[in-house]
Amino acid sequence: MKRTLLFFALALLTTSVLLTGCKKDENPADGGSGGGNTQTGAGTMSAKIDGQSWSSTSIPGSPIPGAYAVYTGNLLTITGSQVQGTSATFLNITILNVTGTGEFRLGSDSGQGAGTYGTSANEQWTTTETETGTVKITKFDTQNKIVSGTFSFKCKNPNPSATPQIRDITDGRFDVKWGVLGDN
Repeated sequence: MKRTLLFFALALLTTSVLLTGCKKDENPADGGSGGGNTQTGAGTMSAKIDGQSWSSTSIPGSPIPGAYAVYTGNLLTITGSQVQGTSATFLNITILNVTGTGEFRLGSDSGQGAGTYGTSANEQWTTTETETGTVKITKFDTQNKIVSGTFSFKCKNPNPSATPQIRDITDGRFDVKWGVLGDN
């Protein structure tokens, strides 16, 4: 368990190192809105996972908000994590060819993007050819580096004995700032 949490912490640390070279926001992330309807770059993400409410949380003492994005070469990755005690979960959405607002399909056959839900126990569910979804980007502000929108998708754990093998992610929202790798 400690090794799993260490791996998760190292993954977040690596992301923070990538974002360190990016211009920082002068206003701290809201953190409390859970992704609501804001379009301010609040650093939030929320969804229902199999009907249960989930909201991103910041790691105590970390400058990284509970949700953030990386945007480089028209590839947008949005990540939200939730830490509760000694366990953690995350949602990750990767979308190709993003240049503005619009709707993007998630799934291995879509060619547009993928959605993933994972846990600190090394469990991971990902969109597939049959488990698909959509992301709707409602704000894409290149000047202020803010991306907001909604999402929903089904995802599958490749382990046939996983319980549950299929996860249903619904009512998803995100409101994050992004960093562009190499931008100072």
